[in-house]
Amino acid sequence: MVDKVVKRISEDLDAIYAMGYDVWGEGNSYADYLEGCRTSSKYQTGTWYVLIVDGEQVSSCILYQLSTNVIGIGSLATKYDKRGRGFGTFLLKKILSANIGRVSFLWSDINPNFYKKIGFVLIDSKLQPYDDSKLMYYPSNAVIDHTNLPTYF
Repeated sequence: MVDKVVKRISEDLDAIYAMGYDVWGEGNSYADYLEGCRTSSKYQTGTWYVLIVDGEQVSSCILYQLSTNVIGIGSLATKYDKRGRGFGTFLLKKILSANIGRVSFLWSDINPNFYKKIGFVLIDSKLQPYDDSKLMYYPSNAVIDHTNLPTYF
């Protein structure tokens, strides 16, 4: 397996958006979903990273610079036919290792155990603002200001 993690630019984004359509499409047609992604101010403010394996884009995520030493990680997705092979985990670990010394936050829309296995920690349940998405941080020894938690990014 030949793999690399690369930043992606605008002409590559439709393939990245497609990775999450089955999860985030919310009943929209594929064309409407793509248009929503293309015009998303949220997606335009971050930097997309992609894991390429044997020349194919298989996983992606977006990073947001929340403050000097704090990043937000969002929209981790893997192509449907490539799921369950560890590509998302591999990409996330590469992102974390490239950001040592920074605190990383993410919102888990899936079972948080996926992220716990990588080392993420759930914010105290009393401070979670949503039922269907859980705020988590990394590394586990990070000092977290619980009065200034990031909002959904």
